[in-house]
Amino acid sequence: MALNTAEEIYQEINKQNALVGMRAIPHSDAFIKYLTSSLGVEADFVKRALRVLLNSHRIFSMEIVAEDSARDVPRVEGYVVANITVVRRLKNYFQSELMVEYEKQFQKRYLFHQIVKEIFPVMRSLNNTIVGQLANKAIMLDEFERLLEKNFGEYTDDWKEKHFEKEMQNANLPLGHEKSQAPAVAKAAGSPRSGKAKPISRAIDTKQYEDFLSKSNSYPLQRILKIYGVNFFFQVNLRKYQFEYLKKLVEDGQLNRRSDLLMLREMIQTVKSNMHRDSGLAAHMNELYDLEKSVTHRLFFTGRPG
Repeated sequence: MALNTAEEIYQEINKQNALVGMRAIPHSDAFIKYLTSSLGVEADFVKRALRVLLNSHRIFSMEIVAEDSARDVPRVEGYVVANITVVRRLKNYFQSELMVEYEKQFQKRYLFHQIVKEIFPVMRSLNNTIVGQLANKAIMLDEFERLLEKNFGEYTDDWKEKHFEKEMQNANLPLGHEKSQAPAVAKAAGSPRSGKAKPISRAIDTKQYEDFLSKSNSYPLQRILKIYGVNFFFQVNLRKYQFEYLKKLVEDGQLNRRSDLLMLREMIQTVKSNMHRDSGLAAHMNELYDLEKSVTHRLFFTGRPG
């Protein structure tokens, strides 16, 4: 049954997270190949099952290596179970490893937060390097710990169980035979709290969108957000590739609620994961990566609860 296989995938992540050392976070490139072989399912099934586990708050995913088509470098994600004890232990380990590696390469003995402040402006140049990978892991684990502490109600066993089977159905993963799944529908993440994802493309097909356009040029931002909601605002601007505009709003502090920034970051991840379905996105990838970096920077240094 698909339900059992998704559970096996979760247990594999949990088992690897329990390891001591650099192998404690499975990397998507090797991990997905291992699962397809060991479980006898297709890669598409594994990816949809991972999305189910993510949406039902059973795991977290993080970008370890950003895609770089110019250098033929594929995107690599890492997976961690949404358990504060596990996250905290891994965070402490990878922050320590980052400090050791940074001193080794740059002859500077810095604390974790000093290193992050130092390398954030040049993170793209560190992509697919040891320091870059360690930094991504350490930063995101720190963020996951904060999220688990702040929104603990969404990471209880009851919450996860309630949403798990529902997400299985939403992802077109039948509870019977794995081999007969229908193709997954491309989804864009809505609010991380909603448990469901909403397609970004649908936002611009509504009458609300026409009304939004007529008001967006004359109304102040905060009024637009109050009328249409942050979710709709993000959907429209991401669908229209307004990445530079969103980046400016983040960097200017006009978008600074922590919950809104987390929502935007989740939407960015989904836009990137659906790149092969959007032929127009390739020309805007650098802007999208810059937006993602600004959101992560704001979350780590100045994001406030909200």
